[in-house]
Amino acid sequence: MNNNAYLLINPLKESSLDLANKIKELTSGKVVMAPNIAVAQLYLQQELYNAIFLTLQPDQDIQSLIYQLPSSIPIVVVSPIKELASIAYEYENIVDFMLYPSSEARVWRALNRAQYTPILSNTRIEDSYAFMRAEAQMLKFNFNEIEYFSAFGSYSKIHTKDSVLVINEPLDVLMNILPSGVFRRVHDAYLINIYKITAVDSKSFFVHDRDIPIGKSYQKSINFLFNVKAQFV
Repeated sequence: MNNNAYLLINPLKESSLDLANKIKELTSGKVVMAPNIAVAQLYLQQELYNAIFLTLQPDQDIQSLIYQLPSSIPIVVVSPIKELASIAYEYENIVDFMLYPSSEARVWRALNRAQYTPILSNTRIEDSYAFMRAEAQMLKFNFNEIEYFSAFGSYSKIHTKDSVLVINEPLDVLMNILPSGVFRRVHDAYLINIYKITAVDSKSFFVHDRDIPIGKSYQKSINFLFNVKAQFV
């Protein structure tokens, strides 16, 4: 689990350092603590996390919290109140409920569940459109309206002619579920609609006035796009 990153949200003051230290010792990974959901979103916009440990209290609206988090990152709910377990498991990306304080062995089990439990994407793909979650809303996007996607930490941004919206899926997930005949990864930070390419040079595709760089590691896998590019040369 080296080089992994874990985000602790709403950690209890009396247990936050203990939990963070256990995760560090067990994974040698990076642990970031966010005192609330607003700060957590800022961290999530900057980096891709392997798991989220979300501390839950009885007076918190779990649905509101979950909908503000990326839908494909596994969540371990942490709470000193065992009655919250039945509520937590109603959500697909919650992979474990952990009473706290917990032993090192119990934290290790939660980490393994986060690593190995498959998370189903909330995005619904049809022949010519997709429904994608933007916080609490499922929004419909026609493929012919989408120009490209850009990486935004653990989220992504969807770019159309008239708008830019943040959606609750990272670029890695979108690359695997969107039709490859329409959308192609051309850079670590970009997934482009090949039918929206309007110009090209030796290093970039262009969508109108937007420069989309071509990553070196993607050159071979997108050779077929140079047939598309040729019409602009």
